[in-house]
This record gives sequence, C-alpha cells and structure tokens, in this order.
Amino acid sequence: MPALISVKDCISQASLEIGIAQKPISSAVGSNDQDIAQMLALLSLVADEVLNDEPYKETLGDGYWILDGDTLEPKAAITSDADLIAFEARLAIDGLKYRFLKAKGLEFGEEMRDFVVRLNKAAARVNGRVLDLDAAAGSGEYGGTPYGWVNGYQGGRVQ
Repeated sequence: MPALISVKDCISQASLEIGIAQKPISSAVGSNDQDIAQMLALLSLVADEVLNDEPYKETLGDGYWILDGDTLEPKAAITSDADLIAFEARLAIDGLKYRFLKAKGLEFGEEMRDFVVRLNKAAARVNGRVLDLDAAAGSGEYGGTPYGWVNGYQGGRVQ
C-alpha cells in the first residue's frame, strides 16, 4: 500500500513547497485563508485526474478516494483534516502544486511534469499503460514511424 497522507498534511506540504506558507498550516477544513480553501477544493481535481489512470483506475475504481482517518472507511467527501487521501502521498502533493499554480495563472510546467512522471511511474510499477507522446509523433500519412519508414520504404507505401 502506498504511503498515505492526511488532507491537512498534503495541503500544508504543498503550500510550503510552493512558498505561500512559511510554517505548516494549523487547519485546512474550514480555513479562512483563501489559498488553503482553494487547495482544499482543488484536491478533487487532482483525484479525478489520478483516478482516470492506472493503477488507481483499478484499485480506486469505485470513485472513493478519501478514507476516514480513524476507521479507514471510504468517504464521499472531505469532512476532517485527519481524512486520508487514498493514493500515494507524493502524487497528491505534486498534483496539488500543479493544479494550484495553474489556477492562479502562474508558471506550472515543472510541477505538471513532476506530477505526470510520478503518475506514469505508478502505472509502470503495475504494468499499466503509460502514455508515450513520442509514439504518436509520426503517425499519419507516413506509416506511423517518426521518419516515415516502413519495411525499408519511405512514405509507408511500396510502389
């Protein structure tokens, strides 16, 4: 089982890494801080993205990604700072950083890359499908290879 993290700890760690907080937060659920409230809301976007890919598509396919901190029973919504995120802690933090920076209109490229790479590594660990953007680079009229070579002929057709 992956290392799980509480909702409060995830938001606290992400806000420290981004630099919007200088110390760990005291509370996430019910916070009056706009950034903390936005991060809490963005966690569901991160979960939606994670649940669409392997291995979490299979393991959390029922859509429940929050566990009660005391009983470890699945929950439909976040109600407490102690609620646990049911997927890998670092994946939750990286996804939250990426989504928060994107929502604020700030540079998010490096954080998005970190999130996607970690998600792909999780999929690879369980022999899941991994998106390879280079595989589609040459698909099209040239026969599906990057330079259009198929069976020793350029252009994908033997004439």
